Amino acid sequence: MRKALFILTIICAAASIAGRLEITNDTGSYEFYYVNIELSSSDSWGDDRLGSSETISPGETRSFRLSNGTYDVKIEDEDGDEYIFWNVNINGTVDMYVDLSNLGEQNWGSSSSSGTGMAPITIDNDLGSWTIWYVYGDPSDSPWGDDRLGSDLLDPGESITFYVPADDYYDLRVVDEDDDVYTLWEVWVDSDGFYWSVELSDMD
Repeated sequence: MRKALFILTIICAAASIAGRLEITNDTGSYEFYYVNIELSSSDSWGDDRLGSSETISPGETRSFRLSNGTYDVKIEDEDGDEYIFWNVNINGTVDMYVDLSNLGEQNWGSSSSSGTGMAPITIDNDLGSWTIWYVYGDPSDSPWGDDRLGSDLLDPGESITFYVPADDYYDLRVVDEDDDVYTLWEVWVDSDGFYWSVELSDMD
């Protein structure tokens, strides 16, 4: 009986940590020295998530495991400038690409300091038995950018959410473990975002 309760406790603990925030430093030349991530219901910032000796250099990404929920995120760079994102909804994996236009405060789901609304794109792996190795999502008038998964994989039944400026056309592409490609061209993404459940019938 004790063994069963112990296993149930482990399963429940694992289920509660179901989200991940991926922060990428896209500033070009400024290191991130501090990262604070707190539930939006909290009235204060907690400890620095990077610790005393770690930074996020330009072009680098750090992953933070979180329970699903709504969070506020504060990032401080080497010059003491702050990038604050309010009401970041974590449900699965969320990619946060932080550049100089994000200086100051912004509501993650509806506005940014540049005045352009940020919209979520969620891609769900509904391929049955095949793992997705690469995910791309870029403006239709631009070449393919970086793999949104980074070093991660998207197993069957899992999803990834990343945010892009709203009210524009985007091309979306995923590549599975067999190098099969699935592409959506010129998808209009408004402030409500876009959801794509990738199925075998979507293969190019």
